[in-house]
Amino acid sequence: MLAEFKTELNDSEITDIDNYCRSVDYFALEQSIGFAEIIYKSGINYFLLKDENRILSFCQIFESFKAAHIWYGPVCNEREHVLITIDEIIRYYKKRGFWYLGVQMYLKAGSDCDFIEYKLNSRHRIRYVFDNSNTKASLELDLSQTIEGLFREFRKGHKSDIKKAISSGIVVEESNNEKIEAFAHIYRKMCNARSIRGHTASEVVNIIEYLKARNQGELLVAQTPEGEVIGGSVFVYQGISVRYLLSASDPDKRDLPMTHLVLYRAIEAAREAGFRYFDFWGYNHFAKKDDQIYKVNSFKKGFGGYYTFFAKKMNINLIPGGYNIYRLFVVMKKLWGKFPKRRRLML
Repeated sequence: MLAEFKTELNDSEITDIDNYCRSVDYFALEQSIGFAEIIYKSGINYFLLKDENRILSFCQIFESFKAAHIWYGPVCNEREHVLITIDEIIRYYKKRGFWYLGVQMYLKAGSDCDFIEYKLNSRHRIRYVFDNSNTKASLELDLSQTIEGLFREFRKGHKSDIKKAISSGIVVEESNNEKIEAFAHIYRKMCNARSIRGHTASEVVNIIEYLKARNQGELLVAQTPEGEVIGGSVFVYQGISVRYLLSASDPDKRDLPMTHLVLYRAIEAAREAGFRYFDFWGYNHFAKKDDQIYKVNSFKKGFGGYYTFFAKKMNINLIPGGYNIYRLFVVMKKLWGKFPKRRRLML
C-alpha cells in the first residue's frame, strides 16, 4: 500500500477520487473536492491510500497554522484502511511539527467504530469532549419502509400541515437558475428576520450550483399556484443516504407550512430513487428548551425516525498538551479579531 499527501490534484486524479467517493456507502459533502472552498478559507491537504492504482481511502485535511482537521472522513469502507489512514496522517503531521489533529469520522456508532477507537487509543493520545461540537448525532429515516408507513410515523401536526400545504395549492418542484436566485433571496430574508448569520446569498447560490453540476444534490422549491417561490430546501446525495442540508421559508408567509411539504416530497423522491436512508443531519441533544435549535430539533422529530450517533470526535495530541495549546490559540485568535485593525497594528 502507498500513502500519498498532495496539495494539488490534476484532472485525472480528481476524476478517480470522485468515482471512488461515489462508490462507497458513506461519503459526506465536506469531503467532496471543491466544496470547502465555497464557504471556508483554509489550507487543504489531500490524502490517498492506494494499492497499486486502486484507491482504498481518501480524505481532505484542513490546515490552520499548527492544527489540522478531518471533517467527516476519511472516505473509506474498510475499518482496517481507516486505521492505516489515520495512523499515516498522525505520523505525517507529527513530522511537520503540528500541535493537534481533530478527526470527526463519518461513521455511525457501533462495533466498527468501537474497534477503530480502541485501536487508535491504544497507540495515540486522544481526548474526547462531550458537547455538541465533539459529539455529533442525527435523526434518520429508514427508506425501506413504504411511504405510507413512513407517513404514519409523522407527528399529527406534521400530517395536518402537509395536507394544509397541498390544499393551499403549494407546488414543490426542482429548481432552475431563476428559482435558485429567488430561493437565495428568501434565505437571506429569513436569516435577517431571525437574526441568524447564516450563509451569504452568493454562498447559497454557489452551493446549489455546485451540487447540481456534479449531480450530487438538488434544491426543491415551494411555489404558490401563481408560480411565486416562497421557500425550499437543499438536499445532498451522500452514498446510500440523502442529507437535508438547509432550508428557508418566506417570513411574510409563516402561515403556510411549505417546508413540511418540501421535506415530504424529498422523502418520497429519495425512496423512489433507491436511497436507503433520509438523514436530517444534525440533532442537538445538548440544546436547552429556550434555544432556537431546540425548536429545530422538535421540527425534525415530527417526521418520526430514530436517533443515530456518529463516532465521537477524536482530539489527538501531536505534542504533549497539543489539544490545550490549540484551544488557547483559538481563544487568542478570537480575542485578537475583536480589536480594531488600527489597534492591532499598534499592539
